[in-house]
Amino acid sequence: MRTNTMTKESKKSVNVTLAPEILAQARKLKLNISSVLTEALLEKFRENSRITWLQENEQEISALNQFIDEHGSFSDYQRNF
Repeated sequence: MRTNTMTKESKKSVNVTLAPEILAQARKLKLNISSVLTEALLEKFRENSRITWLQENEQEISALNQFIDEHGSFSDYQRNF
């Protein structure tokens, strides 16, 4: 279980606009909209970090893949299958 490291004092109130049917479904499911939005935003931040890292390292990844294609993997000799 993950604990929320933010304290109430470190949070800010914001206005969010939702389609009425989405709000109704969230209320029907008794979802904490703030928590759901926080988790969704954190996932977007992680996704953005992954994409940025891949873009920043694209040349190095390509070079490593080319090396493996030409010379094989460092562990190829250890495979039993």
